[in-house]
Amino acid sequence: MTEHPTFGDFVLGFEGLAIVRSWGLHPEVVRARAESIAEVVARRGERPWSVPLDERERDMRAGYREWAGGYDRPDNPIVMAEEPVVREMLDACPAGAVLDAACGTGRWARYLAARGHSVRGIDATPEMLVEARRKVPEGRFEEGDLTDLPLAAESVELAVCTLALTHVPELAPAVQELARVVRPGGRVVISDVHPFMAMLGNHARYPRGQGEFGFVRNHVQQLSEYLAAFRAAGLAVLQCREPLWGKAELATLGFADERPGLLEAAVQGLPVVVVWELEKG
Repeated sequence: MTEHPTFGDFVLGFEGLAIVRSWGLHPEVVRARAESIAEVVARRGERPWSVPLDERERDMRAGYREWAGGYDRPDNPIVMAEEPVVREMLDACPAGAVLDAACGTGRWARYLAARGHSVRGIDATPEMLVEARRKVPEGRFEEGDLTDLPLAAESVELAVCTLALTHVPELAPAVQELARVVRPGGRVVISDVHPFMAMLGNHARYPRGQGEFGFVRNHVQQLSEYLAAFRAAGLAVLQCREPLWGKAELATLGFADERPGLLEAAVQGLPVVVVWELEKG
């Protein structure tokens, strides 16, 4: 028996979630998922169920250093759910000076530069910044921390921070910094892994090799905690959007075809991310 959890264990977690979500409402789904569990358990020593999954937690800098070269994959379900909503918010902002905080490989910096914004990107991971500079040569990128941004107060019209605050243990210091650098009347756009997903054990997970994965922990930040941090920083909520898991996002998980109906029962319709549009008073 392997010391690591297996692919079968991973699938059993989804099966249990499907049963809990269907209980009392869809007894036929409960029966089908219970039969599927019995089959997986009976064949637990066979492939693919016996394949070990070696998962290693990394701190934020180490994890994103390892992930930098492969971060820009088109099949990331979190990004798939987030991007259309963030684009809609950004498209309403007139061109100006913009901060892309925790810019990573420059995903949003590139989009904003193409729309005529003057972009400055800040990230804690040098390897991510190498990718951002290559992708957005007209941008200005430098190393920095979300809780101590190297920008003057009220120096940008828009600050963007996507899929990053979930990695900080406390929201308030980073939110205060984002608000500090934005001019009065300016916008802040934030996206994050939805706290419900974080409570279910969804972390920033990336492949390191065959059957090996690294992950950076997503802290559970309740929506009430975001609201308290925004209020303390003088940011008013203009929009709060919560995109859901749909068929396109589920198809990226890789085993949708192996257990028909499982992911639909377990995950479809749950919130994937939360996206905030804020205004500085």
